[in-house]
Amino acid sequence: MCDGNLLFQICDPFLESSTGVDCSGNQETLFGQIVLNKMVGIAAGNIQMPSLNPEIRKAIQLLHKNYLYKSTVFKKHLKHLANILVDADFPYALLKGAFLSANIYEAGQRTSNDIDILISAEHVSRLQKLLLQNGFVQGFAQKDNTIRQATRREIIDAKMNTGETVPFVKNIMGELLEVDINFSLDFKTSAGNTVAAFLENTVQADFEDVHFKVLDPVHFLLHLSCHLYKEATTYDWVARRRDLMLYKFCDIYMFIRKYADTDYFAKLIQEIERYGLTKECYYTFENTSEIYPTLNRIQGFFELKEAIRPALVDFMKQILHPRKKKLFSYSMSFTDWFFCPDRIAQLKEIPYAEH
Repeated sequence: MCDGNLLFQICDPFLESSTGVDCSGNQETLFGQIVLNKMVGIAAGNIQMPSLNPEIRKAIQLLHKNYLYKSTVFKKHLKHLANILVDADFPYALLKGAFLSANIYEAGQRTSNDIDILISAEHVSRLQKLLLQNGFVQGFAQKDNTIRQATRREIIDAKMNTGETVPFVKNIMGELLEVDINFSLDFKTSAGNTVAAFLENTVQADFEDVHFKVLDPVHFLLHLSCHLYKEATTYDWVARRRDLMLYKFCDIYMFIRKYADTDYFAKLIQEIERYGLTKECYYTFENTSEIYPTLNRIQGFFELKEAIRPALVDFMKQILHPRKKKLFSYSMSFTDWFFCPDRIAQLKEIPYAEH
């Protein structure tokens, strides 16, 4: 079992230590967790390298170089897409890594394999046409750097069950750029009004010589929270062990640290209540502060959590299987759940009620 506190400490971008973290213990397990959680870029700057096994130290250093390379490629891809979107005559917002990697994190701290775009369902076909006209293929990136075109069934299934389309992929000088079109805040396809309202709150983001649209800081955090909650509490993501990725909580942590003040928190509370997102945001904020407890030192953050805390918090330990309309629960603490090697085995089915 990995030492959770040690992992979380090593993966803190705001580590309160001038000498780094001594990692003389179970380095094999720790190294595995750092890699699986996509946190090499931050961990590499926080670990006391002499305390590592030489082979693990070499592996981390090589992976960090790869993170720096991928960060460079991602930013080139971001500029390429931003230039295409100049011709967009519909509301859109780039999400997550597109803004975070270029504007929040330092170079090499965060990597991203794709670029996500939020758009209203009614404009999906227009964005698809724009991407296809610029050399994208709707399909899946393969390990050999080729693109497998999606079948009609895959395209329909994604649109009906995931709230996003099958990706659009383009080979740019030997590197694949993948674009995901999101038209829902969760796995549902019925959130059109909320998405449209979110897209009324966009701002311009600048990166070097290009500009693109993103959600304003309040709605950006709301979307991050909804996305994290969807993946953390959906059965298929749990089964694939893609539900609790540390980098997603780190995104929340970094974003709050950048924008936190009492006015920002007051606006957050207002918009959380307006859109009925108390469960999604409370789950995200509470568990992020379990991983990064220094969040609780920020003036107003604890009060924010208390203001949006639902009367019943059973949902914090529940997993939904939306297609089968089944609901499950678990009994362990969040930290134990995070490090549980077989989460599915710990689930117990409970009565399901349509919401």
